[in-house]
Amino acid sequence: MSALGRLHFRAAMYGFAVAALFVSYQLITDSQSPLQRDSRFMLAFIVLCPPSLLSIAVDPEVGTHSYYALWTLIAFMNAALYATIRSLLRRRLQRPD
Repeated sequence: MSALGRLHFRAAMYGFAVAALFVSYQLITDSQSPLQRDSRFMLAFIVLCPPSLLSIAVDPEVGTHSYYALWTLIAFMNAALYATIRSLLRRRLQRPD
């Protein structure tokens, strides 16, 4: 893999990891947990993972197959978003003014 490919892959993995952390946070602070969700964390995760807004439109029950399928899709979408942003930033920074 070229150096450029590795940079895009790394950015995509950051995006995937953000989505995975978001799901983990939701599972840890679910309704049966003694821990309460912090709205600042939730807002930060929504800013860092915009495809997560898809979970509002499609609201599967936590722990079901459809829940994990939806969040896998969201994670891949966020990974693609991060890789695209990385690519656009690279082009923008390379362009002479």
